[in-house]
Amino acid sequence: MTRILIAASTPGAGATTVAVGLAHRLAYAGHEVRLERLSGDDRAPSDAAVFATLDFCSASGSPVDASAVPDGAVVVIEAPAGADAAALASRLGAKLVAVDGGSGAPSGAALTILNRARKGGALTLPEDRLLAAPTVGQIAETARARVLVRSQEGDSAVIEHIVIGAISHDSADTYFERFPRKAVVCRAEKTDLGLAALITGAEVMVLSGGNDPSPYLLDRAGASRTTTVLLAPEGTVETVRDIEGLYGTAPFSHAAKVERAGELIAAAIDDASLASLLA
Repeated sequence: MTRILIAASTPGAGATTVAVGLAHRLAYAGHEVRLERLSGDDRAPSDAAVFATLDFCSASGSPVDASAVPDGAVVVIEAPAGADAAALASRLGAKLVAVDGGSGAPSGAALTILNRARKGGALTLPEDRLLAAPTVGQIAETARARVLVRSQEGDSAVIEHIVIGAISHDSADTYFERFPRKAVVCRAEKTDLGLAALITGAEVMVLSGGNDPSPYLLDRAGASRTTTVLLAPEGTVETVRDIEGLYGTAPFSHAAKVERAGELIAAAIDDASLASLLA
């Protein structure tokens, strides 16, 4: 049995991303992998729940105590942020992989991975728009928005771009089409911009200002169910400011992020480095 502990000094440094990406890398290299989250911080329950949805590894689905980590051929364990990683790794009999999200990393690691670097490389993960992106549910909560229409994908859809309507001389539909996985933010009274957001497949439309939108717009959105429609109480500027603060800090989630994490870890950890963790 091999145990690998993933640890970071601060919340949001990317330990969950690295844990999932490493489990993905190991699984696709032919290893039987278990992925567990230790209890001890606020994000532990949500992280453990995400681990249980992954089809390439097994997981408990809820946080575990360090004294009760299940056995497995290869067990990847995420530590709570700020834990004494070296002591915890020694207690678990695990190799330590430290994650540096820009504020330093725990000492005594077998490998240290730099996260959110300007470009990728050995033991380095580049800044990535998809991994930094929040979900529709997180946007709704942060903007204190009311859900008027929920899309088929719902709260789990990830949003890579915030697009404000309209800030360009281009027609709205042409402008919106430039951006995949987008949130369109516009005044509730701007029915033409709302319709353009629907036509161009926005994952979420955030209507600002708190006023009720046109029933026609809601009927169109309800018929297609491709776009979640939110009504935010504040103006466009304030709403965008609130949403922007989510990027790079939103908890790890969504299948698309899992695949991207696996791709980035595969590029950052070569076969020799992977073998060193398994030795």
